[in-house]
Parts: sequence; structure tokens; C-alpha cells
Amino acid sequence: MRKKPIYRSLSGKQQILDFYSGILENWKKPSEQHFIDTRFGKTFVIESGSGTAHPVILLHGSSSNSAMWMADTMALSENYRVLAIDIIGECGLSNESRPPFSNNNYYLWLTDILNCLKIARVSIIGCSLGGWIATEFAIRVPGRVEKLILMATAGITPVKTKTLLLIMLASIAGHHSFNKINKMVYGDIEIDTKAMEFALLIKGQYIPRNDMLPLFKDSELGRIGSPTLFIGGENDCFYNSRATATRIKTNVKKNEVIVLPSTGHVLIDQTVRIMNFLKSGHE
Repeated sequence: MRKKPIYRSLSGKQQILDFYSGILENWKKPSEQHFIDTRFGKTFVIESGSGTAHPVILLHGSSSNSAMWMADTMALSENYRVLAIDIIGECGLSNESRPPFSNNNYYLWLTDILNCLKIARVSIIGCSLGGWIATEFAIRVPGRVEKLILMATAGITPVKTKTLLLIMLASIAGHHSFNKINKMVYGDIEIDTKAMEFALLIKGQYIPRNDMLPLFKDSELGRIGSPTLFIGGENDCFYNSRATATRIKTNVKKNEVIVLPSTGHVLIDQTVRIMNFLKSGHE
């Protein structure tokens, strides 16, 4: 079967990857950027910190790449071996394949990465789509996850219908709808020039996935054995953060949930809170 393109044109793809490459040139040093072979194709990894420290994996959201983690790695890599991973099928440097979200595909993908890196046990920080992948992995192999941190995560509550309709409208409408979507996603956060430039590139040149992420059952969430931190925004336009927090509190044995007031889907300045959670004993 022929693989569907994820970019609208080859020139559009090159524009996005050139933009990303410019960000990678300024990544905190020392760091190592390399590819790992998986059953779903090559996966791009940015590794920072000491190779002997406890490993922490970072998984970005949809229509994004590991650039979102650059500031976080500066702090986290002081104490941890940090691995920011470009998710396959997204607008990073990993393979463009998009396996179905069913059939454990993303659990198998992440397993391949950890096995290749010879990592037996890891902490995972996942945002939105990355949170869904992290949750699936923690459910399938709870013994391999030390700490689980879910930021504005998918997979716990359905996507809000209103947002889906607005996104569909923005895909065919003009700049006004695009600005409205950005306002919904970022909330009151001021969007810097680089972030806006990237958002415009994504809107014009990238084809996001339109298949829905499966929701995890209560019984599945109950299999998570690691201490789990959820951080969500009260005004998240994609997911109901309070409902997500309630499901995690009800079903995950060791949990900490935080719903930030006056905050949307994009969460900033959470590094200290995350580091405190990683360091805590949670007995």
C-alpha cells in the first residue's frame, strides 16, 4: 500500500525541516542527535545530559516536533539523561509512517527505541499525543516506567467537538479563523515570532492526522503502576482537564493532578514542578 504524504508539497516539507534544523543548531550543548532503527522506520533522538544518569524521555504533541522541549532539556539534563524523540508521522525528522493508533503500534515503536538504547526502566514526559503514547506504554509494561508525567494529555477524555469543528473550518478559511484557533490553543500566552512562524508553516504545508486517538478504559488506567503526575489547563480547548484529572485520581493508584487556572492547551513554565516530581519519593 502506498504511504500517504504528510506534507502538501516537497517544497513545503523542506521549508518545515529547514526551520526545524535552524532550531536544532541552537540546541543546548553538549547534546547528541542521532537516528534509531525501529520496525516503523528511523526515529530521530536528541540526547542531552550524562549517559549514566536516570533516563527521561520527552514525547511532543501532534503537528509538532522535539523543538518544543528545548528549554526544558536545559534544566532536566543537569540531573538526567534526557532523550527528546520525534514521533513518527509528525513534522520532525523521524520516518513519515503513520501506523494505526490501535494494535499496540506505538507501544512497540517506543519499545524498539528503549531496547536499542539498552534502557530497562525510564521516566516519560508526554504532551497531548505524546501523553497518549506514554500512557499506552505505562499500561502495557508498567514495570519499565519509573515516573509518568502527562501534560494536557490525550486519551483520557474525548476531544471537544467544538474545537474539531473550528479546526475543520480553519483548514479552509482564512487568517481570521487561524488566529482564532491559535488564541484557543495558547490562551493568554503571548505567542513569540518563531512560534507563530512555525504555526503558519504547519497550517500551510503539513497534513495533520485526522484519525481519533482511542480512549483508555478504567481497567487499563488501573494497570499503571508508576507515580503519575497530570498537569492540564482549566481552559484547554481540546480536552476537559478537570474530567481528565478525575479519571486519573479515580483509576491510577499513585497520582498527583494539577489543573492550572486561566490556562489553555499550551503549558509553559512547568519545568520546576516536573523536576520536583521526578526527584520525589512518592512512597
